[in-house]
Amino acid sequence: MSTDWDNIVDINFKEIITTSIDTYFKREVIVAEFENAALLNSHIFSTDGYELYESLDDLVEVFPTTHIVYKLGQDAFDQKTNIGMNKSSLERLIVIQVKSTDSSFLAAMNRVGYEEAHKWVCASREAEDIESFVDYFSDKTKIPHVQTSDADVLTDTAGNIAETLVDANKKAVLYYHAIDEEGLDSAMASIYCFAIPGKIAGVFDAPSGTTVDTLTSTQKGKLDDNYVNYYVNYMGQTGRIGAKAMTAGGYMTNGELIQKQEILDRIKLTLQSAAMDAFSMKIPYSDKGGTILEGKLNAVLRQLQNEEIIDGDIVNETVEVGDTSKGYQLKVLSMKETQLNYVSKYAIQKYVAIARFRIIVNAKSLEINITYSL
Repeated sequence: MSTDWDNIVDINFKEIITTSIDTYFKREVIVAEFENAALLNSHIFSTDGYELYESLDDLVEVFPTTHIVYKLGQDAFDQKTNIGMNKSSLERLIVIQVKSTDSSFLAAMNRVGYEEAHKWVCASREAEDIESFVDYFSDKTKIPHVQTSDADVLTDTAGNIAETLVDANKKAVLYYHAIDEEGLDSAMASIYCFAIPGKIAGVFDAPSGTTVDTLTSTQKGKLDDNYVNYYVNYMGQTGRIGAKAMTAGGYMTNGELIQKQEILDRIKLTLQSAAMDAFSMKIPYSDKGGTILEGKLNAVLRQLQNEEIIDGDIVNETVEVGDTSKGYQLKVLSMKETQLNYVSKYAIQKYVAIARFRIIVNAKSLEINITYSL
């Protein structure tokens, strides 16, 4: 009998391919109009149309402290020293240059074609530039953040930028802030670059380095009606005693919850990435291959469940046994099921997966019922 371990215990290695795309959700892009003459140290901006920066120290080597790009970049990097749920996990800041030869922000962004970030910020506060910027994202899994100080949005004057974006059902996050050169939009985009993508709702956040706006109840009502986000003191009957400066809103201009869109974007892109990991393993078009693919997709949903992005399993206690209700369901259809119900997809070797889940968004209010006696 052999005493060689290799002849007794065979160890077989199989590569497991897993790709994380979380860094995509921890990047912020600032799109700004400037020429090389405005830059420091005779810097020539990249002919690719964009540059990456890892810190404010890197940014100040290129942009003067008076430049809007530096100011918005500072607002973004400042959130990395915030604490708790306001602390940013921003990994990269990307700057895209709009040249004088570009006909619009949209034209510049199409020319550059940068793809590797989820949060985008427009440096211009002009309505025309904002509309052009937002148009770029109509068919993209990215979220644009824009800001205005136009007093017309406070009175809902016809044709104001908020009304325009809402009426056109545009996918954007619009902020009102009285000071143009303070980037409430940039600071919030950075806070959305949270350690767990999808956990931030955009309401009750406290961006550092941003002046708190003072708005009347009527003005706040006008902003709320047009899904405009803002930063104010929350006050009760005690006035400024106990007041808390936090963001309000949490909506995109199409009426969607920002957090919901963040979560759906992450689920979509992460499931796509997991499926590509499975295809990289050269899985066969068979029930065996479907099992491998289902395992990859299940791993994504389990991770999101562990992070409390989608609902957890619920145990319904009975007298005899606990009945567990699954927080999500996922199934890759068998070859037989695909052939019977999706003939055209079966003909081109396309898997069909069906998933059901409930996403979790942050709480916004509370009702307390009090009973008392003397």
